[in-house]
Amino acid sequence: MAVPIGLNHIAMSVPSGTLTPEYRAQLLEFYGKLFGWRELDSLRLPDRLTIAVGGHCYVNLRERSASMVCSGYEHFGIVVGSTDEAEELWAVLHRDARDVHLEPLTRGEDGYRSFRFRYLIPLAVEVQFFP
Repeated sequence: MAVPIGLNHIAMSVPSGTLTPEYRAQLLEFYGKLFGWRELDSLRLPDRLTIAVGGHCYVNLRERSASMVCSGYEHFGIVVGSTDEAEELWAVLHRDARDVHLEPLTRGEDGYRSFRFRYLIPLAVEVQFFP
């Protein structure tokens, strides 16, 4: 039996007409500054935005007439390298004037940090540091 060596992408559907040049620019500017994410231009289609998120991993947004509906818990997680990185990311998002939905920062006595935020994409992003 083959054993997976990792997760390589997550796909989300957005309503038809979402992936305008303005939306793409806002999303790529925000996540680019925050995490260094960038568009994979070779996979670009009018109804698809594919974002490189590190290594061989990507986030794929695709327009669909029946797009996904999120109730609040749905998210995907990313891991950062230190307690300080998690704290700084939370502070950057907390200071951001845009309509970012930011949840409180969870702090463990051992250095564990976790928080979720949502901006422009259907799924929330959970940022975690594991000591």
